[in-house]
Amino acid sequence: MTVRVALSDGGATLGTGVAIAPQGLVVTCRHVLEAGGLDVKAAEPPRVDVHFPSVDHWKALRLRASVVAYCADSDDDLVCLRTEAPLPRGRVAVLGDAASSQWHEFITYGYRSLGKYRGLLAQGTIMGEIEAPEGHFLLAEPVQLRSSDVAEGMSGAPVLDRVRNLVVGMVSEKWGSGATAEDRDTAWAVNAHLVTFPPFSLVVRSDALPMEHAEPPRMADELLGRVQPPRFDHLEHAPRPLTEWVVRESVLERVDRAADDPETLVVGLVGFGGEGKTTLARQWLERRRTPDDTPHLADRSPATDTRCFWWSFAERPSADDFLEAALDYVSGGRVTSDDCADGRARAEIVASLLGTQPYVFVLDGLETVQEQRGDHYGSVLSAHLRDFLTFFATPGHRSLCLVTSRAPIVDLVAFVTYRQIDVPALTGPASRDLLATSGVTGSDAALERVGLRWGGHALTLSLIAAYLVRRHGGDVRRVNTLPPPDPDLPRAELVHDVLAQYDACLSPAERHLLVGLSAFRTPVGTEALQVVLAHGTPGQEGAAPVSEPSAPQAAYAAALVHLVDARVVRRDQDGRVSTHPLVRAYFAASVSPVDTVRLHTWAKGYYLRVAEASAEPPTTLEGLDPLIEAVHHSCRSGAYAEAYALVTHALYAGDRGLMTRELNAYDMVLACLADFFPRGDVRREPHTADGLPQMRGWLLHEVATSLQMLGRLWEAVATLRRAEAAFRGLGRHHQAAISCQNRVELHFALGQLTTAEGAITHAYELAGRAQDREDELVAETLHGTLCHYRGQDAEAEHAFASALRLAREFTPIPLLYGWSGIHYAEHLRATGRPRAARRVLEANLEICRRARWTADEAVSLIGLGELALDGARRSGAAGRRAALAEGRTRIEAAHTLAQSTTRRDVLIRSLLARSRLASAANKPSLAREEATQALSLAYSGGYRIAEVEARLALARIHHGADDPDAAWQELIRAAETAQEIGYRRGEDAARELEGLLSGDGIE
Repeated sequence: MTVRVALSDGGATLGTGVAIAPQGLVVTCRHVLEAGGLDVKAAEPPRVDVHFPSVDHWKALRLRASVVAYCADSDDDLVCLRTEAPLPRGRVAVLGDAASSQWHEFITYGYRSLGKYRGLLAQGTIMGEIEAPEGHFLLAEPVQLRSSDVAEGMSGAPVLDRVRNLVVGMVSEKWGSGATAEDRDTAWAVNAHLVTFPPFSLVVRSDALPMEHAEPPRMADELLGRVQPPRFDHLEHAPRPLTEWVVRESVLERVDRAADDPETLVVGLVGFGGEGKTTLARQWLERRRTPDDTPHLADRSPATDTRCFWWSFAERPSADDFLEAALDYVSGGRVTSDDCADGRARAEIVASLLGTQPYVFVLDGLETVQEQRGDHYGSVLSAHLRDFLTFFATPGHRSLCLVTSRAPIVDLVAFVTYRQIDVPALTGPASRDLLATSGVTGSDAALERVGLRWGGHALTLSLIAAYLVRRHGGDVRRVNTLPPPDPDLPRAELVHDVLAQYDACLSPAERHLLVGLSAFRTPVGTEALQVVLAHGTPGQEGAAPVSEPSAPQAAYAAALVHLVDARVVRRDQDGRVSTHPLVRAYFAASVSPVDTVRLHTWAKGYYLRVAEASAEPPTTLEGLDPLIEAVHHSCRSGAYAEAYALVTHALYAGDRGLMTRELNAYDMVLACLADFFPRGDVRREPHTADGLPQMRGWLLHEVATSLQMLGRLWEAVATLRRAEAAFRGLGRHHQAAISCQNRVELHFALGQLTTAEGAITHAYELAGRAQDREDELVAETLHGTLCHYRGQDAEAEHAFASALRLAREFTPIPLLYGWSGIHYAEHLRATGRPRAARRVLEANLEICRRARWTADEAVSLIGLGELALDGARRSGAAGRRAALAEGRTRIEAAHTLAQSTTRRDVLIRSLLARSRLASAANKPSLAREEATQALSLAYSGGYRIAEVEARLALARIHHGADDPDAAWQELIRAAETAQEIGYRRGEDAARELEGLLSGDGIE
């Protein structure tokens, strides 16, 4: 609903606006346009561009808009624009009167700049309506806000009441930066009630808009019966508690209040790198422990001990790894990955067990698995991890999740159970305490001045303290020997400048340790460090490598003690050591490229020896950890051929597909493959090796497969295009055809029917170049499917007939099978030929079972179950019972298979089939539950055609439950989506249902 308002034709950003009606109405503040030199009173209404960001399955959109209304006779700061095209209802806000929102919390999103980011979230409190300012005539009272996040550029941003789920105003002003401390968080908004007055004359909602409830997790009773609740905390990866804390009372109190609020389930500690988020989380956890060393969470655990689970994504940035470890912990090792279809199933089981006893989950460093650029900045990359967080934020348990991140957790901002707490810079007194605790001496005032001068940045101050203690005996007066901080520099550069001074006064052993540690991305024990130190340590950038033997062991031991005491090196509960990412980056960059290769070569050798020492071949993600690290270090040392061999032979285990088909660890697969790309960015060109011409195409195809399995369909499409091009360049037209065919199926799922048409043309062309009749057959079935979706039955019939002719003349199996057979059967069923559809599906079922194509087998069973339910409607009592029994058997078997695959589209199909089965069995509540879950999966994954089908199913269910308002709401959204994507079958079904709801149709 939020838009960026900009001058036309790619001009500068003016501010923020909010879409308020499907007719194309967008409102923003009048001063936003006037600040850009536009006169709303001009005879020729000014025109601007409004930019909708890419959100969920909605693509980014730019529309031209013109001023159509403003308050000519009052001082109200609002103007209404109309876009040149109507807006989808899903991108339009629901407005409400602000009078009932006093003291409610709000969230907003606006286009203020912060470094490289131009769209940012904000939150705060709606304090209420107030009188018009002196000398101003307003039609609607302004709304006073309290927020530290609202800033210039957010004018026009929607004020979304988190309690009432309504937009009750548009941000208009923020009190000046020179305000006193008690006023600096004051802001104001235009009251949304203003739009009820002429010339706008719109209607706003008075009652709250019901929240869409997230689907609660579910778990099989058989698995629940196995569970053994843990008796100990999982804190192995947590940093060791510091002996002396720098208390940040205000932040800790806010976390305490959130933890003590039974309605808060997830808390986010968000701040810049080096602000001390990890330390704060550890400090809070320690502070909440009772004398018997058991964590206690006030009202959450009146009678039961709370168990704690700490996970560091900075150390192990894999959602699959996390979910496997969490599952092992909360189930007491009684439920394993073998019991779960994929990461979502693991997430659902772990979340289901949150209600068995209270837990505290600390997820540290979440930014490593969040999007760091673009409109999706802050969104969680892994669909399975996103599912877990969503489940955690769903009421029904007494557990708490504390997350630390540099990026806002945008996937949770819509949940009233989520609270974001911004981690500010250290105050003067806190800075003084940190410096004093670290050994810096001087007056309190002098220490506080250092803190204020360096922005209260915790990591920077720790490094300054380490420098002063080492070089000047801790004398704060010698801080002037450091380069003065430039307030315009990013935090990372300030840290770099201080590290350069600290580096100059390190002993050789200390520097060798830090350079050695910089090679490792995860905490390591002393045995790993000894491997790189035993070879001698590389010299600094531009210097010759040091070749003499390493320093004595005692020197390294003493150096490590000093670095830990100085808080430059961290030690976790298991005694492993690591450094902050900014420190690691500095020392990694301080050695020459040649020596960087040597460091990673030594580290690779260490991990390969660890893997070889294992008595049994690895079968779990934890067991694969040494090999995964070996792949990483192989890539970092430039040994891409060796890394490729490790992936294909060790991690994939050849055709066995260990990490893919067996472990369903596509998140970890993607992380491994990302090592082949510069900076881990899979959008760039991968590094390859001479003599392996197929390597580039293989990497891109596997990346695309992982993205698809993780629900990142849009990225998968783009990567499949590149894989197709790579295979084309090698003249491997059959492999290119396969990538193209997979891309067409993704276009179908995403509702990109026009784009699919162009891709099908390429599929025909590649089939011809490959001289492969099966590729031609698949192209024909894809063409038939496209025509089927568009309601072009004659064209679809011709394409499927051509495919059948090719199957009979040129392939060993003279029929359509796999997804070709599934699409053909759907067309036969839709065009009134159920017997022919049954014959196709029964034959397909046998072929898929023999080939062990689980997903295809599941969809064939769904099709047969749907045909049985069709027959039940036309049968007498006895025939109906038999048909329902067959439908139940087929659909339940399909659902079991669907849960064992990683195919979200197949799971959606099975849920919709179960919903229809429940409706046929007169179980409306179960039918609604299954359809709602299907819609949730379809909507979040961007499966547009499935979304239409799910909304139509819900409309029918609501109609049967005599809830016309809910039925019409789902029907309208289904019809709009079907029309938008050109899904004619969906449009026809919507029209038929509309007649039924209007009383003109036939039940």
